[in-house]
Amino acid sequence: MKLICLIVILSFFSYFSFSQNEKAGSNDEIIEKYIEEIASNTDKELDYTTLYEDLTFYLNEPLNLNTATKNDLEKLQLLSDFQINAILQYIKDYGQILSIYEILNIQGFNDEYIKTIMPFVTVIKTTPILGFSPQKAIKYGSNKIFIRTQRVLEKEAGYMPESDSLLAASPNSRFLGRPEKLFFRYSFSYKSKISWGLTAEKDPGEEFFKGSQKRGFDYYSAHILLKDIGPVKTIVFGDYYAQFGQGLVVFSGYNYGKSSMVTSTRKRAQGLKKYSGTDENLFFRGAGATFRLSKIDFTAFASQKKIDANVTAVDSLTGLAEDISSLQTSGEHAYPSELADRKSIRETVLGGNLSLNLNKLKIGFTGLQYSYSANLLKTPTIYNQYDFSGNSNYNLSTDYQIVIKDVTLFGEAAQSKNGGKALISGMLFNLTSQINMSLIYRNYERNYQSNYSSAFGENTINSNEHGFYIGTTIFPYPKWHLSAYYDLFSFPWLKSGVYAPSKGTDYLVELGYSPNRNVSAYLRYKQKVKEENISSTVPSVIDAIENNVNTKIRFNIAYKVSKTLEFRNRIEWLKYQKLPTTEQGYLIYQDIIYKPLSYPLTFSARYCIFDTDSYNSRLYEYENDVLYAFSIPALYDKGTRIYFNLKYDLGKKIELWLRYSQTYYQNMQSISSGLTQIDGNKKSEVKIQMRISF
Repeated sequence: MKLICLIVILSFFSYFSFSQNEKAGSNDEIIEKYIEEIASNTDKELDYTTLYEDLTFYLNEPLNLNTATKNDLEKLQLLSDFQINAILQYIKDYGQILSIYEILNIQGFNDEYIKTIMPFVTVIKTTPILGFSPQKAIKYGSNKIFIRTQRVLEKEAGYMPESDSLLAASPNSRFLGRPEKLFFRYSFSYKSKISWGLTAEKDPGEEFFKGSQKRGFDYYSAHILLKDIGPVKTIVFGDYYAQFGQGLVVFSGYNYGKSSMVTSTRKRAQGLKKYSGTDENLFFRGAGATFRLSKIDFTAFASQKKIDANVTAVDSLTGLAEDISSLQTSGEHAYPSELADRKSIRETVLGGNLSLNLNKLKIGFTGLQYSYSANLLKTPTIYNQYDFSGNSNYNLSTDYQIVIKDVTLFGEAAQSKNGGKALISGMLFNLTSQINMSLIYRNYERNYQSNYSSAFGENTINSNEHGFYIGTTIFPYPKWHLSAYYDLFSFPWLKSGVYAPSKGTDYLVELGYSPNRNVSAYLRYKQKVKEENISSTVPSVIDAIENNVNTKIRFNIAYKVSKTLEFRNRIEWLKYQKLPTTEQGYLIYQDIIYKPLSYPLTFSARYCIFDTDSYNSRLYEYENDVLYAFSIPALYDKGTRIYFNLKYDLGKKIELWLRYSQTYYQNMQSISSGLTQIDGNKKSEVKIQMRISF
């Protein structure tokens, strides 16, 4: 093992043997790094399809910085508030930007940022498209069809054959369908003005064109989106996102909070957006529109769909659910008890937003009312006394954004139907041209209830939390950057697994170095301390809590050694402390990305070694995957993980992907439990995908 570590460490510095002057890393790497940072603070398998679509849109339609509005620059996602304001002020003071490298003269930019945004922006003068017609949209629009299949190769317990008598006695002991996961999507887009599409998905174990799924896929989604048609800024039918304010009332879609992008803390609400992902819960289904009258935007939207819930009482006459104990969010319907929960209640949502948009000031008012066709009555516990119950709720809020020279003030104040309140307020500013800072204060009362909120915070829900966050990015020397944040938070009321008021801290320090356009490296230290119940504590003990400390150190480097070959390396170490337990874990991986210039093939692969004391000291790492699929597995115990991706272009209209991955556990005789248990110490998966463009 020591020899392997030494070889990998030495390979980190092998780039000094090369003196290339090729262009910076691939566009995919930029997008992947951004998504990895967003995903780094969650254990959930989230759907980042919409974020990926937003970024890849600008690869095909680069944003002209000379004509872009503030909203356009915010949609790009890769620019901080400081950089956006600096670009707009520079153009106002000096006129149009003539070269992309002129951006180096703008406050807050360096070679590293130029490398990051170059594929997504342009400064070339373009002739605007005059007029709009359906014929032009059909002629110049882009059609794409995705087809993907994937499956675990090893036999899982839920697919083992059982006799009819055993199935009759225990119907939930076996999956109803086959182990393949199937995905289909058709999409059409014309610039940013028109989009429509259809998405369908079958999860592993779900039936397909038989039994409970005679219509084929378990999940279907469709949308039509039109933008900038006279006074109509946006109109959407079908499935969509809604994002307003700082997320205290409604902010559906991917959630970003604390990461090494320490000053990207202000949420950039984009109003109504299409939804084309596969998460079966985090969207609205119905219609919505935004109208713009001078400086005022007015948005109204409505949604109604059936959702999954754990039914506890049924009306004896109608057979409809009367009471539920929880909302189910897995989206999986592979055996009878899951099917019993499928679409068992109706959810109705009505919402609206009114915003005033001035040059340096934005004020918004948001309202959301939602109801369910059954009463949500959770099982009473020591900590959930202030959680939402009943069948209806509403939230109201006011949000603001003020720009004063190099300072941006923002925030939102909200209230729920029961009187619970929530507040978030922040400030972004420049101390000097080399130092940016972000401050955020939040106070979410324990009785604030909002099922669709997604504001900045430590909790997964925006209630029962006080906190103060400070982050800074410093550019001390050319080619160097230093990022750091410190977050102090407390929970005034009890939580699941914490039977007393508690507190914690979270901080990160990252030092980055990019000596040229081919090399980038960073060293990161991160520690989170949160109070939890002592392991032996029983629910009747209220004050027996202790610190749970997670410490991580990471070194990462990426370097191109030629026009076609790129290496990426990482070492990460973790320490988990919760008395009387102290555990450690580490991983080392080597990535290879090969893109031959004369052959329509792309190849990437990873070899990873990991060793942790238990699941408590697990490590998560983002992996390259086929387009619009995402993999962030938990690595624990002792073993290796490998994967490789192949992409082959059959002309300009057809692209094929193949992915194989395998995790090997040295000390385990079985993997997982229940219906997904594998007898053995290896888990392998294959994905095949095709995209047709026309």
